[in-house]
Amino acid sequence: MKIWEEQGKIKIAAPAKINLFLEILGKRSDGYHEIETVMQEISLFDRVCIENSDKGIEFTCSNSKLPIGEDNLVLKAVRLFQKESKIFRGVKIYLDKNIPISAGLGGGSSDAVATLLGLNKLWQTGYDEKKLISLAGGLGSDTSFFVIGNTAICRGRGEVITPYPLQVKYNYIIIYPRIEVSTAMVYKNFKISLTKNLKDVNLFLRFLASGSPEKLGTCLHNRLEEVVFSLYPAIGKIKEVLAKFNFCGTLLSGSGSALYGLCRGENDLKEIEQKIKMLNIGDVFVVTNDFYDTAK
Repeated sequence: MKIWEEQGKIKIAAPAKINLFLEILGKRSDGYHEIETVMQEISLFDRVCIENSDKGIEFTCSNSKLPIGEDNLVLKAVRLFQKESKIFRGVKIYLDKNIPISAGLGGGSSDAVATLLGLNKLWQTGYDEKKLISLAGGLGSDTSFFVIGNTAICRGRGEVITPYPLQVKYNYIIIYPRIEVSTAMVYKNFKISLTKNLKDVNLFLRFLASGSPEKLGTCLHNRLEEVVFSLYPAIGKIKEVLAKFNFCGTLLSGSGSALYGLCRGENDLKEIEQKIKMLNIGDVFVVTNDFYDTAK
């Protein structure tokens, strides 16, 4: 996250993420799946603006398609923060939404964490990273990652975070096919008994650290791809289309619906972007893993 103060308002750039590696290790006693995933913060981000208000919670969003009722994670984050801090001041929140909805890019979770961090600064509660991770974990499985950001290995149901400092830059093109995927439905249809030959995250991390897109492209992995493509065949067909381009590898992010291609370098980014846009198969975003230097 990138946070700054401007004219009494707290502004936060809340990044999207992609899953570079996602393995399902088993089913937990609490009903969740045990996962091992490598999440990468990227340079596509929402903007959250928070300021004090006379009373109540006022929440507005630039995207009219986003439900802004009590089920929205931003509002849940406010309620949670108020309950924990015992501060019940009024607050006004505006969300400038750029990350696609229900796309496997973590937009809702990122916005929720941005709200926690913003309130922590606005109300000067002084919560440290450990405390904020704990609060974020109460909002969802991938929310804790966004407190730390950058690159990290996430285990458990996604809330056990191990930072993985990455010193190399990668370029990606994301395609959002304008299909909203139900994560609950995907996991419900996932058959853990059919999972064989679990992929080794340590081998993956060596390729990730190499700085070679060609090497990294050979080991991008998402165990959920097969079930997502069976439930939403149109997404699988888009991956087939992307395979015809000069990517080092392509993958579904999380439980979908967004896919991404790992590019060989910056030289052919524009050409590939334009060609994909001409196909009209979805919204196209050119991103890198250097979110913090990009966000303004």
